[in-house]
Amino acid sequence: MCLHRLNATFTRPNRVLSTLTSNIAIGLGFVLVHVYVGVRCLFELLHPHVPLPCDPLYNTQKDFLLFVDVPNAIVVSLIACCYIVVICRIRMKKYLVMEITTLSETQILQQRKASLRLRYNTITLSCIIVVTACAILPRTIYGLFINVSDNINDEIIKATNNLILMNPLVDPFIYIFRIKEIRSQFVIRCFRSNKTTPTTITTTTPAIATMSSGPITKINNQKHN
Repeated sequence: MCLHRLNATFTRPNRVLSTLTSNIAIGLGFVLVHVYVGVRCLFELLHPHVPLPCDPLYNTQKDFLLFVDVPNAIVVSLIACCYIVVICRIRMKKYLVMEITTLSETQILQQRKASLRLRYNTITLSCIIVVTACAILPRTIYGLFINVSDNINDEIIKATNNLILMNPLVDPFIYIFRIKEIRSQFVIRCFRSNKTTPTTITTTTPAIATMSSGPITKINNQKHN
C-alpha cells in the first residue's frame, strides 16, 4: 500500500514501484510471509524444549525476536520512512503547482484538488502506521533490552503483549472517521430510520377514466340511434 501511494506521487508511474505493486508481486509476498511463518512453526514442532506460546517469556526468546519481532520492526520502520518520503513529495508537488503559471486556472485547480486528496489519504494511512508502530515496536524493543540486560519484568511483558491488540481495535475507528465512503456506509447502516414514507398512487385517475368511459360511450350510441 505504501509503495502504491509512493508511485502515485510520480507524474509517470515508476517501473520498479509498478512491478512491486503488481498483483503477481502481492501474491508472491503473501505466499512468502506464510512460508516464513510456517518454517518457524516447523522449527518449534521439531524442538519440544521451546517454551509454549502461552508463556509470557515466549516472546522474549532470542530466536523468536530475531525471527519474528525484529523483522516486523524493520518492516514497520521502512513503511514509516516510505510515508515520510510520500509526505515530502506531496509538499514539493504542491509548491510546484503554486509556482507554475503556464497552466490554466482549471488545470491548476485540478492539480490542487488531487494533491489535497492524496495528502488526506496519506495522513489517514500515516495514522494507521503510527498505531501499528506503537503496537509492535514496544515489545521488540523491550525484548532486545531483556536479552542484553537480563532484567525481566513480567508486568511490562504482559503490557507489551497486550499492545499488539491495539492495532485491530483502533484501525476500524480510523477508517470510519477518516474515510468518507466507510463513514457514510456506517451511518446509513447503524442510524438509518426504519420509517417508510407513504407512497401516493398516481394511476387511480386513468383507471377511473377508463371505467367511466364505458357508460358514457353507451349513452352516446343510444342518442345517435
